[in-house]
Amino acid sequence: MNFHSILTDLFGASLMSSNPHQEVVDDYDSRRHGGGMGVWLGIWTWCFIASLGFGFWIGAWVIDDLQPAWGFYLSVILIAVVLLLNTLCPEVRRSAFRRSVVEVRTGTDVSRRLARGEVMMHRVKDGPKWWGQEMYHGIALSLEMLRQPGFAVIAVYSGWIYAQVVLIIVLLGSLSSRFYKMRSPYVGLMVAALAFGAIAAIPFQKASYFSRARHTQVNTSRMTFDKQITWTSHLLRRTVFTIGLPLAGIVYAGVSGGPPLHPSAPATLAAVIGFLSCLAISECNGIIMETFDTSDLQPGMTGRPRGNSDTQRKKNYSAFPRVTAGFAICHTFGFVFAAGATGLGSMAQRTLGQRVSTGVVAGILLILTVLLFLVLIRFKEVTIIPESKTEEMDRWTTARKESLKRRESIPEEQIDEKALFAEEEPWRPFIVGNPTSKTRRVNVLELGGMSRFTEIRKRNRLIDASAHLNRAALDAGLDALDDQLSDIVSDIVNDAKDILRRVAVNHQSRWMPLIGDSNLVNVIFECLMTFTMSENVSEVNQ
Repeated sequence: MNFHSILTDLFGASLMSSNPHQEVVDDYDSRRHGGGMGVWLGIWTWCFIASLGFGFWIGAWVIDDLQPAWGFYLSVILIAVVLLLNTLCPEVRRSAFRRSVVEVRTGTDVSRRLARGEVMMHRVKDGPKWWGQEMYHGIALSLEMLRQPGFAVIAVYSGWIYAQVVLIIVLLGSLSSRFYKMRSPYVGLMVAALAFGAIAAIPFQKASYFSRARHTQVNTSRMTFDKQITWTSHLLRRTVFTIGLPLAGIVYAGVSGGPPLHPSAPATLAAVIGFLSCLAISECNGIIMETFDTSDLQPGMTGRPRGNSDTQRKKNYSAFPRVTAGFAICHTFGFVFAAGATGLGSMAQRTLGQRVSTGVVAGILLILTVLLFLVLIRFKEVTIIPESKTEEMDRWTTARKESLKRRESIPEEQIDEKALFAEEEPWRPFIVGNPTSKTRRVNVLELGGMSRFTEIRKRNRLIDASAHLNRAALDAGLDALDDQLSDIVSDIVNDAKDILRRVAVNHQSRWMPLIGDSNLVNVIFECLMTFTMSENVSEVNQ
């Protein structure tokens, strides 16, 4: 976790891309400093998940030639090296940027003191007097993050993926040694297939490989609202690999029965699971960064100022406490679930069998995937711009539209990005978050009490201070789901009624020559139509 905080200090903690959802790109935004997320998130995710497979492989080589105790010796040596590296690793930010000046008011007297630490400063706007206060506020911030329904689903989902990886490592090692009678180095190589598959997922974390900007260039989020779905759509890519992960687990359960099936089949499926698991965990980390990064909303200045006002603005740099607390919760769930998978893996294999135990874990992951989609679907329109900023927002929108028209009229080979940016920025109002409209479509995750967009609405005084935001987010999501299910049921009922009408008409035309007297058929048809009309009238009255 300490190394991860160093990485976020170096590269930032945001998904502020060139086409953010309902936000205008701002080169002065602190979330774009440090080069963005990039490939480092994929590398770190691989180290978090798939390095277990390489560790298993190395351990298998060790116990093949040496005593098992050497495995523990190597583990102790590795831990000592990492602790030494952690101690010697320098701070990213110098001491001047790791402390803040706090005003202390005692009656009419106002004094100032240096305040170190960030979590307590982030929560109560005051620095800790001793390390215990910082630790307490760190735990409190983690619990506040966990109380959000959307984030809780993401944390459980990512933790369960970690547990599935550990379970597959345990079961694949058992399958290779018991059923295929392999020596320990080859057992380790079978398990290392999961790590090799995850390596292939690292380049996909570089967003520019499948970015919208590769086939069109816009400076607003207009493409976010397009009805067409292409491979460049982030939602489509996210849907493909999140649904593919539990399906790959189910297929692995089908091919893990042992001989006469060739051992390459479970090894290949393990590599696919490693590939999709690395993508899914990286996506969860990116969503947490995007949703809970409030570095540009902190008191004072966190990025480059516009103009020459650098000396007139206070600097207060952040180490992303909400993002770090979110990662801590995800890791906690992952380690707890992995411990359960390690302890119960052999027991489940003896009781249920390898196929059933793997299939049950994959089935639970499929249920969690559906819950993840439900908390990520944007269904509610909320106001993020106060009435006092409406005129400025309209003026800014008009200026952006005119700038976009000028840009479209210029040939692409004559576009100068720096000059164009200066032309597009003749005037910009002070509006928190750089939105593209007065409202924003949000999901259950973004409606949480600690999200970036809730913080923007708080600063614009659009949220009641006494409102229970997490409960309201859950209620809004359940109401939207209930309305959607009601619409689906209503559509099914209407389709069934249409089918009944067509069947009744067809039967009337077929039975008339056989019955001779059409009065009976007409009466039956009129009764059916009357019943159908009465049902429609009762629905309208309700």
